Amino acid sequence: MDEIEVVGKALESNVVEKAYGDVASPAFKELGKVGADVVKTARLLLAPLQIAATFQDRLERFLHQLEERVPEERRIEVMPEVAGPALESMRYLDEEGALWGMFREILFKAADKNFVGLVHPAFVQIIKQLTRDEAYLLYRLNGTAFKVVDRMDLNRPLNRFENLKIESSTIPEGKLLIPSSVNIYYAHLQSLSLVEWPVTKQDPINAGGTQVGIRRYSTIQLTDFGRLFVSACLPSGAEEFVD
Repeated sequence: MDEIEVVGKALESNVVEKAYGDVASPAFKELGKVGADVVKTARLLLAPLQIAATFQDRLERFLHQLEERVPEERRIEVMPEVAGPALESMRYLDEEGALWGMFREILFKAADKNFVGLVHPAFVQIIKQLTRDEAYLLYRLNGTAFKVVDRMDLNRPLNRFENLKIESSTIPEGKLLIPSSVNIYYAHLQSLSLVEWPVTKQDPINAGGTQVGIRRYSTIQLTDFGRLFVSACLPSGAEEFVD
């Protein structure tokens, strides 16, 4: 049996569900024979599936929370196009994480006749595409906006501005898991129609009576659709995002 086949057998759902924590299981004995490096790599793949194996316990806790959150007289049947994708995604999430909190919140509202009007099935599909950092940025944008000041040099021969430099920013990069990806996060959130980044003011930069650049003042903010999404999906108090 080659290494790829061993890893493949270890990844089979029945192995993960029934024997993940059993170091004596045949699949894991075989996995242990192929070498430390392969075992380490396999663990990277198996870790999310271990979470899936404990979904029943997490689901039970979620149902108790739903009972506490939504009074019986207000409970309604959740739209299957909301419940199905949400619960399937939650199988692979840590219940202490931000994305679990967003799925939980949208299910709470979808089960509450007083708030079901806030829920659209597309919201579940959007949450499925978010990273933890993107969820955090949406939380911080709820009720405020990020202010950015940048400058660019004027390339006169080509008649264009270039060499973008950020002079100041209120984007909370220090709270992000991967701050270097902030531009990717913005581009993705913009593609989902959740945020926008308009330039609110720009001033020429002059030297010796000649314009050599431009300074721009801009604001990253939620779109109208983004505000609707956040109102439906952000947990009350947003405890998952406490600094």
